Amino acid sequence: MIKPRASFKLFNVAAALALVTFSSLLCQYALGANVELSETKMIVDHVTVSSSKPYRLVKQDIESRLGRLDENIRTLLNEKKVAELRAALQKAAGKDGLVIHYVGVHGDWLILKGQEKNGTEYFTGNVLTATEMTSVNMAAGLYAPLRIMVYENSQGGTTIEYDKPSTQLSQFHSAAIDAQGRSLDDRLAKLCASALE
Repeated sequence: MIKPRASFKLFNVAAALALVTFSSLLCQYALGANVELSETKMIVDHVTVSSSKPYRLVKQDIESRLGRLDENIRTLLNEKKVAELRAALQKAAGKDGLVIHYVGVHGDWLILKGQEKNGTEYFTGNVLTATEMTSVNMAAGLYAPLRIMVYENSQGGTTIEYDKPSTQLSQFHSAAIDAQGRSLDDRLAKLCASALE
């Protein structure tokens, strides 16, 4: 015989499962959609590169090397001027074939915790490279743009961290995407070496 307390817990679990199942069926009925979920485990290589070079100078070097996605490029996209857009993207790609899409000022946000630290995240990539991947598998867009974190370390130098693109993109099992991933590996390594030396 089940104890009342255990019975109550079993009832709660059963009720919760029934509610989830009912909600799922209700959503499918209301939307007329079949919902599928899958998960993929993958191993990602995380890269950490440090230097005694001051943060301010590393940040300055990175921002001088990388191009920017500006409003002109967005206008060309909206107007579907493909030839001009391609030329503008090639020009914007900077010394390392990478463009800054967005800057995350994580160090600045720490004023909310009463702290001041130097740390910036760059969302960077190359739209032309991204379209080579997303034209094969749209899900590759999850890794375009890439993210690199640059911060002042405890020794007073600078550290750059990022996840190696080829190891993120290998889950798609595509030779074309893998080739772009290796190219991005090389570009990020070159950027780090140049900015930190």
